[in-house]
Amino acid sequence: MKSNYKSKAIFLDRDGVINHLVYRDNDFYSPRCLKDFQLYSDVKKSIEFFKKKHFYVIIISNQPDISRGEMSIEELDQIDAFLNKNLDIDEIKYSFDSQVVNSGSKKPSPKMVFDAQKKWKIDLSKSYFIGDSLVDIECAKNANVPFILIKRKHNQDLIYPNSIESLNNIKTLIS
Repeated sequence: MKSNYKSKAIFLDRDGVINHLVYRDNDFYSPRCLKDFQLYSDVKKSIEFFKKKHFYVIIISNQPDISRGEMSIEELDQIDAFLNKNLDIDEIKYSFDSQVVNSGSKKPSPKMVFDAQKKWKIDLSKSYFIGDSLVDIECAKNANVPFILIKRKHNQDLIYPNSIESLNNIKTLIS
C-alpha cells in the first residue's frame, strides 16, 4: 500500500505554531475570534518554502472550544477564510472533540493525519509534523510521522531532539 502513496506533506499544528496563543485565565489558549488571531511572522515564508519543495500543507488542530460552546463555527469559518486568503494551505482539519475518546479525532489520536494521508495519497515517512506541544509529539508518534518542535515563548521548557527556534530555520531540517 505504501507504494501507492507518493505525495509528501507538512502537517502543522495551528495554535502556537501558525498563530500566537491568547493569554486568558492565567494561561495561553487558542484564539476564539478573528480579532485575536495573529500569525507569527515566520509562517508565510516557511509555507512558501514547503510549497517549493512540493509538500502539501495541512493544518491539524484540536478546537474543543466549538463543542464546549465557547466559540462559534462562524468565528472559526472567519479564521479559516483568513488563513486561506493569506497562506497557501491545502487543507485544514479540525477535531471538535472536547476529550480524547476511543475512535475520536482529538490529538494525540492520529485520525486527522490518517484521513489526510488517504485523501492526498501521502507517504508519511517523507512527511513532517511541526507542533509546539506534547500532544503534537504524541500525535506524530502515533501516526509514525517525523516530528519537529517549534519553540515559542509559551513552550520554552519543552525539550525535543528536533527543535527549531523559528520556522525560518526549517531549511536545516527539511530537504
